[in-house]
Amino acid sequence: MASGGAVFEAGVTLGSSRVEGTLSVDLEAGSVGWYPLGARQGDAIGLHDDDDSDSGSCGGCLTWEGAPSLPLEIRGGDLVGASPCPSDAKTYPSFKVFYFVEEVSKRRGGRSRRRLKVTDEFLCTNTGLCEECVDKIRECAGHARSRKGVKVVVNPVSGAGRGLRAARELLGPCLEASGAKHDVTVTREPGEAKTIAASIDIDAYDTLVVVGGDGTMHEALQGLCGRPDADRRAADLAFAVVPTGSGNGFAASIGALDAETAAWGIFRNARRPLDVCSVVQDPWNGADRKFMFLTLTFGFISDLDLDTESLRFLGQARFTLGAVYQMLAGRTTDARVAYVSSGEVSEGEGGGGLGLRFVGGIASSQGGSLKDPPPPWRVLDQEKFQLFVLSNVPCMSMGDRVAPTQDPSSGSLSMVTTGRNGRLKNIAMFDAVEDGTTADCDIISYQDVAAFAVEPLSDRFQFSLDGERIPTRTLYGEIHRGLGRFLTCL
Repeated sequence: MASGGAVFEAGVTLGSSRVEGTLSVDLEAGSVGWYPLGARQGDAIGLHDDDDSDSGSCGGCLTWEGAPSLPLEIRGGDLVGASPCPSDAKTYPSFKVFYFVEEVSKRRGGRSRRRLKVTDEFLCTNTGLCEECVDKIRECAGHARSRKGVKVVVNPVSGAGRGLRAARELLGPCLEASGAKHDVTVTREPGEAKTIAASIDIDAYDTLVVVGGDGTMHEALQGLCGRPDADRRAADLAFAVVPTGSGNGFAASIGALDAETAAWGIFRNARRPLDVCSVVQDPWNGADRKFMFLTLTFGFISDLDLDTESLRFLGQARFTLGAVYQMLAGRTTDARVAYVSSGEVSEGEGGGGLGLRFVGGIASSQGGSLKDPPPPWRVLDQEKFQLFVLSNVPCMSMGDRVAPTQDPSSGSLSMVTTGRNGRLKNIAMFDAVEDGTTADCDIISYQDVAAFAVEPLSDRFQFSLDGERIPTRTLYGEIHRGLGRFLTCL
């Protein structure tokens, strides 16, 4: 064992092949390497090679079909940590290293994903050396010192149990390996995620991981933003989401394309501002306020979402079936819509608290009528809609890009609408939603807004707020720029 300045070295044996070698932890460079006896540091193969040879395609493997072990190098940005393995008096103390490798998905236009890798056991001559190796690897990864604590909320019924499996088989072992302070709660009833977020100690935790779908995230947001100190402290707790729901629109929008990629994003810990939108139906009743992070919809999209609730077990396929039905039905929904253009908000405005700068003006004018609202409010010149989406993010699900120019930190919402269309145009509309061309589609109106109001005029009308049903009556909404934080995978 040697320790020279920022470099820790120890002789360890790879358990699967019994090949002896040297573990090297460079705390200054933020990298971990293992080299078989006789191998040089520059000989490392697998993780970061630029060539396309077979030897470089094993993704950081330590053995190649039983051949002598290959050198391994892991850079700090991919390193999770290490965990000791169970042992008894008959076995050597040992540990495993956890890390991520990048995988580019050709099916999604080259979008990057991450895959978790766990090495074979490294055998040590004694328990003290094993513990020191684990400590040095965790120190190199830096997850314990770079954050306060990680609170994980798991929806056990999300994705037919995928949420529980992701927590037990992926997140739990990774958090243990990182050495970071963490706590996991499995919810037992609807609304529990809200209660947890409302009472979490923000001085002790700086990350709230939601393992579930957009509905669980919506619950947690209500709890955090409903706190008395939300305007001052909401940004101190960053949301992360591990997608195991049926829609997963927020996860799709921030690059968390699957559970492993989302887990990588948690350890990457790249924080960005999260815009949150207040939605009220009784502006003078503070208890009436709801918070939106995803979308508000009526018409085709809300009908598609809410009318297929019983098909959640189908996952993404439920939305495809619902879209076909909506195209064939071709119904319109009547509503009066007023809005404040994002251009009315000067640079630097729109952040800092939960005040309703625009909503108060329209709600107090002429009893809240939307027919002739005060400036800077405007009224849309149509009242019959097939598509109506107000979006804070690019995606409503893993299978669309309804607002391709949108970003959760933009300070505005994208309002995407259409009037009455025939079936062929409806097909073109859904194609545009799916492939992210709504901003350029001539049958779709697309504009950015800072505030909005919607007055239902149809007997058959339903609102969907972040995928959840809310009462059918006039509502008002306004964006709060950068109120919260989230961890991005992009």
